[in-house]
Amino acid sequence: MTGAERELLEAWRAVANAKLSEYRRQAWRLAVLMKQGTVDKAAAIDRLREIAVAHALVRAHGEERIQAVLAEAFAAAAFRPMSAEVAA
Repeated sequence: MTGAERELLEAWRAVANAKLSEYRRQAWRLAVLMKQGTVDKAAAIDRLREIAVAHALVRAHGEERIQAVLAEAFAAAAFRPMSAEVAA
């Protein structure tokens, strides 16, 4: 791979990573809205899957990475720590 090819690949990766960062942010935002009852979980996940495919995130990062982003966001939103009274 030439220096020019490496630089072009680096540009591709930088944009793909920026997209992934925003995708992650939106997943967390929708997960919080789901916890508040504003958005249905299935609808949010379905739309996020559509977004991942439409913006080539699945192709760029792989299905497993996209699944991990969704799992992380929605598992954290569903987490309810025990209250101090129960834990004591």
